[in-house]
Amino acid sequence: MDMQNIDFPSNFLEATHSDWEASALRALKGAALDALNTPIAGGLENKPLYQGRTDSAPLQLRERSHPWKIIQRSDHPIVSEANAQMLEDLEGGADSIELVLPASPRVLSGGLSVQRIDDMLRLLEGVKPDLIDFRLECGYEGSATLALLVETCKRLGIEPNQLTVHGVSDPLSVFVNSGRVRNSFERLELRAQDLAGYARNNGIQGSLLRGDGRCYHDAGANSVQELGLILSSLLYYMRTLEKGGVPAKDLPKHVSACLSASADQFGTIIKARAMRQIWSRLLDAAQLPSLPLHLHMETSWRMMTKRDPWVNMLRTTVAAFAAGIGGADSVSVLPFTSALGLPNAFARRIARNTQLILIEESNLAQVSDPAAGSGLVEERTEDLANAAWSYFQKIEKEGGVLAALASGVIHFDVTTARREEDKLVATGRHPLTGTSAFPNLGELDVDVLKADADQIGEIATRMDLPEPSTDGQLLEAVAKALTEGAGLVDIQASRKQLGDNDCQALKLSRLAAPFENLRDKAEAFQETQGNPPKVFLATLGPVAQHTARATFATNFYATGGFVSGGGKQFDSLDDMIACFRISDAKVVCLCSSDKVYEEQAVAVLKQLKAAGAKRVTLAGRPKDLLAELTENGLDGTIYQGCDMLAELKTCFEVVGVSLADEVEAI
Repeated sequence: MDMQNIDFPSNFLEATHSDWEASALRALKGAALDALNTPIAGGLENKPLYQGRTDSAPLQLRERSHPWKIIQRSDHPIVSEANAQMLEDLEGGADSIELVLPASPRVLSGGLSVQRIDDMLRLLEGVKPDLIDFRLECGYEGSATLALLVETCKRLGIEPNQLTVHGVSDPLSVFVNSGRVRNSFERLELRAQDLAGYARNNGIQGSLLRGDGRCYHDAGANSVQELGLILSSLLYYMRTLEKGGVPAKDLPKHVSACLSASADQFGTIIKARAMRQIWSRLLDAAQLPSLPLHLHMETSWRMMTKRDPWVNMLRTTVAAFAAGIGGADSVSVLPFTSALGLPNAFARRIARNTQLILIEESNLAQVSDPAAGSGLVEERTEDLANAAWSYFQKIEKEGGVLAALASGVIHFDVTTARREEDKLVATGRHPLTGTSAFPNLGELDVDVLKADADQIGEIATRMDLPEPSTDGQLLEAVAKALTEGAGLVDIQASRKQLGDNDCQALKLSRLAAPFENLRDKAEAFQETQGNPPKVFLATLGPVAQHTARATFATNFYATGGFVSGGGKQFDSLDDMIACFRISDAKVVCLCSSDKVYEEQAVAVLKQLKAAGAKRVTLAGRPKDLLAELTENGLDGTIYQGCDMLAELKTCFEVVGVSLADEVEAI
């Protein structure tokens, strides 16, 4: 096949950065170029123009030309079903499995019911554990679950040194999301040291302790905070292992990081690259060997929606793409129905195939750090890395991540960031397609699985367990007990609990939840009243004058489950009032152009109020008319950028539904 060359005009190719800047300044007509800067969470900015960088070499991300690991979550509470899912995932292209137990803050729904070796044998039937990687999501029982996995594999003829297991334990994330740990951190540090000794004695490959940013991201933290807190967590864990006698040269390989990947494509790429940079800076400052950081990324739970969940496929595809480009060593794509319950085979297959297409068909893993050299990516990576490093230093000045959690500093910072982002959603500046923008009130339910756990309410048997030690004697005893028939519930009950720690919990918070709560209320209203809550669109003037704002109002109120009526070209004011009377609506929205408002709005408003309208709003912001309209009974205005949640909450109160504090108006 003949190759066709594309000839660009020479003046296009010769344009320099200065030429582009001068052209932009001419278009701005005297305003400064930074007038086009876009603020980014964390005090950062996105500029309108960047210059390609030739002074930055590609970062050392994962091994060159090696694809990232495709992680699939295993969380079905019925062991036989979980095994069938696992086999289907592995046969369908996944090469790593994440075992998610009910004790994990990341359980979402379900959770594996594996208590004993017999359970784990059933779970792993047909699986070749020595050919795949494992991740553990087990809350406060990560180390015991590791022992359970190891002893099960021994029964299968697989030695511990043939296993690769990452992210075994992360007590900090349990502390963050629950607000309590059932032991002193001094004792938990001893258990971490015991875990290191057990892994060393058994030759287990992989990172033991996990610095997890998901617990912060999903509570609303911005990227600056997420990276800074991960780095502080990694430092805390390395100090813990150092106190337990782990040689300095081995400290970096015992820890790993976990980041959330959102649908902000460039933001996610930049976050992954910045994580590598601040990790290198930390190792250099601590005079530790420059070893690569094992980086796992999971698509953001915070961005997932229950309504119109099909859009989640697009969100997770962009997130997985960005995580792969950003250099993640492994990626987990949450199935698109995760916010609704246990995903079925179709949802799991879509999650798996998303990554397979990116790796096998798009060949994203063939180039190391493909974003290198981009002016936007390089400059924003540096900006984010510097800001995250500064936040890390702030946390360390507070005494480290543990002290900052206990004092409430982290809770305050993350809550502040969450409110800022929630405000962007509430005002439509960060639209959620299918939820806060273009909702579909007629959408059909999607299929999710329903299942009960195999074991419910087991009675624990207590046993004597030794103290944790740097040579792993506690976990060796746990492993022995498991081989003798003990279960994880017995291990948990037998651990000594000496003191506890409390902090203000950071609860997981999906961006779409406030709007979803309104939709749920609307559906409950329809069940009790026989009809959905309604809004009557009082469209003024000809179709050309009112269509744009009527469409806006229809979508606006639909985000709360309100069905629009009216919205046609009425023959007369009397015709409009007659239609309103039979609509059974209590909320009315005037829709037209500013010119028509000036001519008709006051008269129409008075008639609607006289006809029984409880709340009348107006689509748009005709500033010169607002005072007069308000004097004549106008209750509010809706426009791009207004507080949608506040307006919808008021409308629910008008139709007799009290939301109390369920929806926080911004």
